[in-house]
Amino acid sequence: MTKKKRTGPSDESGVAQSEAEASAEAALAIELGAIVHDLRNVFSAIRGYATVVADELRPGDQARDDIDQILKAVDRGVTVSHRLSGLRGRVPSPVERPATPLEIDDQSGSWKVHRPKRAASILIVEDDEPLRPVVARVLRRNGYEVVEAASGTEAEERALAHGMAFDLLLVDVGLPDLSGPEVVERLQQRWPAVKVLLVSGFSRAALAERGLGPGPHLLEKPFSPAALLERIEAMLAPGTS
Repeated sequence: MTKKKRTGPSDESGVAQSEAEASAEAALAIELGAIVHDLRNVFSAIRGYATVVADELRPGDQARDDIDQILKAVDRGVTVSHRLSGLRGRVPSPVERPATPLEIDDQSGSWKVHRPKRAASILIVEDDEPLRPVVARVLRRNGYEVVEAASGTEAEERALAHGMAFDLLLVDVGLPDLSGPEVVERLQQRWPAVKVLLVSGFSRAALAERGLGPGPHLLEKPFSPAALLERIEAMLAPGTS
């Protein structure tokens, strides 16, 4: 007859300690992900405001060199955020999945932006306060009609008040009430043919967990104004879906 192994106080203590460590590691992974997300919003805002300032400077203005240094500092900060994101990937987590490659705009590049080839209306749905105003400002300066919303609920209200269909929905993936894809789904019930560009500061693994992968309909933060305008122009080109 086989004797059943008994577990003593030391065994139970070891199990409890392992569970506590696993819980702490999972919490650390979530916190690192949140930090990376917020940093990418901040870097996008800095790039945007630096671009707006540079666009107003006269040729030969010495302040242009200062703008270039700001953008270089942003690029360095972006590199640090990628290191943090990689660190999160090494923290054991029961919900972590393999990373999915995404198109990343790591470099600020030229601050100069170009006028769009066509007029269009865009609904921006972004909860980050420093970022949403500068994105709206860049788009308006480049000829687009812009309506802003800070949440999914506000986006639906703005859409109802606007009446006419927007040409493009520019929607952040992580919103305080509804997720970006949920907002898009609701608005597409009103306008099935509306074009959509999602933006996100989440890590690649976090995006994969949400069922999102690389492609022309997803732009990862931090993006430069030029990269955003180029993507929008491409999406609004005739014959694209």
